[in-house]
Amino acid sequence: MEPQDRRLVDGQPPAGRTGAGRDDGIWRDWLLRRAGPDRLSQVFWDGLALVSFQVPIYAAIIAVSGASGRGLLMGVLGATLMMLALGRPYGAFLNVVRTSFGLSPGGDRPMSLQD
Repeated sequence: MEPQDRRLVDGQPPAGRTGAGRDDGIWRDWLLRRAGPDRLSQVFWDGLALVSFQVPIYAAIIAVSGASGRGLLMGVLGATLMMLALGRPYGAFLNVVRTSFGLSPGGDRPMSLQD
């Protein structure tokens, strides 16, 4: 699994990422360096990177929107489960779309990060 797997081809953050795509990618790349060569380790660290970065942002958004107490907790837990359950299928779908347009799976690094 390459560090840039969740980035779009043009390097822009996916919709709904609140403009934190680059920071998320940097955080994910840093955490994935700890992953071992086996798939289970990579999936674990990838999931941890997703949850540890996106869930606090989501929690802040729904708290500012008025959620509190049990509603906030249930919203955060539900979103966490959805992120973990749907992240892989969504990534596979994006790779199918990229391949159908003749692009490489996993996307490219943003132009600003090219060597």
